[in-house]
Amino acid sequence: MLSIQHYPDLFVDACLRDEDSELLFLSMFGRDTSMLQFFAAFSLKRSEGGLLEGEQAAFTVLDGERPHSVFVTDPDRLDKLTGRLPQRNLFGNLTHTWLYDPKVMRPDHASRSAWLLSDGGDQARQRDRLWALVKELSPLPLLDHWADTVLDGLGERIVRPLSGFRAPPIGRVGGFHVALTERFEDIVSAAVAQGVLTLEAEQGSDEGPARLARVADSLPPPSTPSEPLFELGKVVMTSGIRALLESDPSLVERALARHVRGDWGAVCASDAKLNDAALKDGGARFLSAYPIDDSQPCEGFGHNTLWIITEWDRSVTTALLPAEY
Repeated sequence: MLSIQHYPDLFVDACLRDEDSELLFLSMFGRDTSMLQFFAAFSLKRSEGGLLEGEQAAFTVLDGERPHSVFVTDPDRLDKLTGRLPQRNLFGNLTHTWLYDPKVMRPDHASRSAWLLSDGGDQARQRDRLWALVKELSPLPLLDHWADTVLDGLGERIVRPLSGFRAPPIGRVGGFHVALTERFEDIVSAAVAQGVLTLEAEQGSDEGPARLARVADSLPPPSTPSEPLFELGKVVMTSGIRALLESDPSLVERALARHVRGDWGAVCASDAKLNDAALKDGGARFLSAYPIDDSQPCEGFGHNTLWIITEWDRSVTTALLPAEY
């Protein structure tokens, strides 16, 4: 068991952080009073005995004498799940709590990314879960007999073990970060065209992963950024958009994926220029326009148009119809 500095009555068996040491998942044990004291510290400044340093909370997990810094930029975003250990144990009446960022529980389809927590046990089951996430995030349909070729051929281009992060897992936990950039779609399409990925499963060949890696290396540089260019903030939508989702559930997700990468769709030239300027200077909203039905023309306004607007402070992104603006 690990401990938390200044909280000797709390014990940690697992902690996950992202590349910036931001908390993703924390599993800890302790008595009710110790737990309540720790949670209350997230709203108190250091000078008051709390964890806040400016707007950010921070604490230290101790692995023996080795310290691991953990940061929480927005404590309110964390979810908590609490249970109790059976009373007949060596330590008495203890509470077991999981503190976690909700994003580790569900894939983010807009950014095509997801987190997978693992205890390092059944490797085959872990690989199946990774492939299931890749298929869910992929903009193209994937066949199951492509799993080994895609996972082994693309490797850390799409799946990164958390053990390789600047802030690796602490305790008895591990995991992966799955992220499919726009290059993934290009790679799969090229691999299908070149016969690397086929409709029928090929028997007796182990060259698929190496061939897929060569396909990926041979593609020209992307014409648009593959990583998000700005924060979306809280994503909301109007009632008109919600009605459209009944017939096209991924409509907003597709639009957000383009919007956050600077593909402004069918907006007029002046709005596109304002968007590009806001990428450099900030201080202005982003407006994108996309067709609701891709088979029909879209002029950036009118009946076949979906607007995506991100506010100037990047706090909220709204999906709406022009008539609702």
